[in-house]
Amino acid sequence: MIGILFMSSCTNQFFFKKNTLAIIPFSDDFSNTEIFHQNWKDNSFGSPKSYQLEKNALKITTRPNSKDRVKVKTKRKDFGIGTYEWKIYVPQFNKNDQCSIGAFIYHSGKTPYEIDFEIGSGNMIDRKEIKAKTNEAIVHCTSQYQPHSSQNFKVTTEKWHYFKIELTENNNKYFVKWYINNVLVKTLQTNIKTKHKFTVHNSLENLSFMGEHLPAKENYVLFDSFTFK
Repeated sequence: MIGILFMSSCTNQFFFKKNTLAIIPFSDDFSNTEIFHQNWKDNSFGSPKSYQLEKNALKITTRPNSKDRVKVKTKRKDFGIGTYEWKIYVPQFNKNDQCSIGAFIYHSGKTPYEIDFEIGSGNMIDRKEIKAKTNEAIVHCTSQYQPHSSQNFKVTTEKWHYFKIELTENNNKYFVKWYINNVLVKTLQTNIKTKHKFTVHNSLENLSFMGEHLPAKENYVLFDSFTFK
């Protein structure tokens, strides 16, 4: 076992090496603009860069009647085995708005992989299936590829929630657990080899699969913190 201690302005970080797997903890509480720009970069691809730090949170907005896809991602690209946790304020959406909060990890290699939370009002079929109330949003816990797998859950709107993804290793492939407010809601054995690493993304996107119509109002989300350990 070899330990090397790194100190940074945003968090104490260390390098732990065991069985060739490296774990470098990371955290950001979105309270410092300079640190934010050190850690994150725009990934909106033509949509407005409509995000800012406000009252110790990352606030992202999308315009009404638009297909805005506003995203930031980590400059680091080496995330793998470990625990990813976001604290997110889920606002009240207009019913069936095509708007989604994204908290996810993404590998952009020859074969892309994405493991995520997508949170929004949802479409009519999904809301009916899980009996969502007016003050509840749908949470899609999804693996986009190898295999594709998705399950729907719900959370109360106008509240802060914790969303956590845990990656462990099983036969050199990722085993995934999804938690909502520290409750395990979904597990999945993937075919994604642990040699593949990820970037971390925070987003708000007007996505067609998340509702029935484009939003008629400006939507927003607040990210209070993100940690990886």
